[in-house]
Amino acid sequence: MIGVLVCDRDEQERTLIARDCKNQVAKNSEELLQLEGTAKEGALTAAAEEEKQVDLLYYEFRKGQPVDELRFFRRRYGNTLVMLIADPTVSPLEYLRPGVAPDSLLLRPVTAGQLEGANAEFMDSFFERFQQGKTESCFVVDTREEKVFIPFSRIYYFEARDKKLFVRIKNQEYAFYDTIEALEKQLPDSFQRCHRSYIVNTSKIVRIRFGENYIELSDQIGVPVSRSYKPLFKGAWQ
Repeated sequence: MIGVLVCDRDEQERTLIARDCKNQVAKNSEELLQLEGTAKEGALTAAAEEEKQVDLLYYEFRKGQPVDELRFFRRRYGNTLVMLIADPTVSPLEYLRPGVAPDSLLLRPVTAGQLEGANAEFMDSFFERFQQGKTESCFVVDTREEKVFIPFSRIYYFEARDKKLFVRIKNQEYAFYDTIEALEKQLPDSFQRCHRSYIVNTSKIVRIRFGENYIELSDQIGVPVSRSYKPLFKGAWQ
């Protein structure tokens, strides 16, 4: 799955970008495309708070626009490639700032030909990273239909259930086949076994209720902690 978000008030530009993205993805990959276009203010903040999958961002940048929202998004989505859409009257000094500077720039007026050239180069950069390096910072779920790349930072826990394993992100879970013992050896150090059926992302822990055998994670999500695994958590969370 490849997630694309287009934040642009110009409906015609959103349509052009959506069409070209579909063509580029079809040409370069067999991955499914999840594309969202919006003209709403604050859409970038909402996407980050909802932890939507955004691999490619097309973002309209206006003259005198505050950079707080874009900077917030880039902190949360460090691997996302960003293309800014701007008028030539916007000074590059407004967006060439630490934590804001884009990976590509599209200057208006946007035509189909201009977009195709700029987007081909932008997409080439993405697919090079997608194929070579993305698996290092992501967990890969290989389903019959597709490969889903889930950043480790978005994962809350893994659960063994019904002879399968499930990886849980904020509002969704994906099933795959493996053993929890084998999975435990593959994960980064931030993931800790807490129960015979659960591996938790310790970076998501809010607090641990030892008396209730319960680990509280962010976003009101929780997992059990069994007696045999409590000692692994007590030093850091009491």
